[in-house]
Amino acid sequence: MTRAGLTAYDVTDRYDAGYFDDLAERYRRRTRFARQRIRNVFSLLPDIEGLRFVDIGSGMGTFTIEASRRGARATGIDLAPAALEAARQVSARESVSAAFVRADAAELPVATDSTDIVLAADFTEHLDDVTLGRVLREARRSLRSGGRLVLYTPNRAHIFERLRARGVLRDGDPSHIGLRSEQELADAVTAAGFEVLAVGRLPSHLPVWNLLERALGPHVPLLARRIGLVAREAST
Repeated sequence: MTRAGLTAYDVTDRYDAGYFDDLAERYRRRTRFARQRIRNVFSLLPDIEGLRFVDIGSGMGTFTIEASRRGARATGIDLAPAALEAARQVSARESVSAAFVRADAAELPVATDSTDIVLAADFTEHLDDVTLGRVLREARRSLRSGGRLVLYTPNRAHIFERLRARGVLRDGDPSHIGLRSEQELADAVTAAGFEVLAVGRLPSHLPVWNLLERALGPHVPLLARRIGLVAREAST
């Protein structure tokens, strides 16, 4: 569900150097948050060695860098200059060769039918419905036959998000204008010409909650912290 009246381009000022420096520091120290995030995303991916991997909304570069470590030909794409600066700094500190390009994910600088994996991790929640549709169609254009689209995003149905929506919790991110349920995300992906192959429910990094979410999340939407969705181009 998109927050009324806002587009993805209205919240770009939220992504300043401090925003990316915080994420970069968590990654550098491999905090519980960073480790769980990496574990969750790579549980959705096949062996990516040798594959062409495009990470849209790459931020400070976590998944571009991790994909490069695993042998992928990885490129991170982000519109925020601060993201690219942070990503290049982190990549250099980690001694990992990864490419980062400034571009709008709704106009990917990627050739048609050229990519094996398009990842959007912690990105779609920042997009309004119209922009999400454009981004998904660009992902489909760029993917080779048999390629995979992988999305990873907070679940609107989780108890934390429900409490934030009601004002009980006040730690929400104002740039999360496009939090969606599993069905809403799947519907958007299908409308862009994809076939959904799998939808997984993945846990948060929080102690105790992690155990509850892993045990009960597959059965109780209130305890499904993250959505992981895998899709391919629909057959015609």
